[in-house]
Amino acid sequence: MSRTLEFLLEKYGPTLDSDELGEVLNRRPATVKAALSIRVEEWAKVLHARRVKVGRKFYYPTEAVADLLAGNLLSQPVPGPANLAAKNSIKPEESDDA
Repeated sequence: MSRTLEFLLEKYGPTLDSDELGEVLNRRPATVKAALSIRVEEWAKVLHARRVKVGRKFYYPTEAVADLLAGNLLSQPVPGPANLAAKNSIKPEESDDA
């Protein structure tokens, strides 16, 4: 377990809300929420894919945040329909229009 992960787990627990995520990233919560909603930046895509919704709030796994800070997550492809299809060997359906 990395020192960053240990520190974040001690301070925030297993998940972070957007306010805590802003604190960790040294950004205002509104800036973090905006980046996560438009998902233009790579870090926002990574965290958006790993978020968990509880009630009306979104939470982000502390382990994912620690990996992001360490630079481990950006080297991996972001989960999405195309990546999941390739991973699971799902072939797109062919239309019978021809």
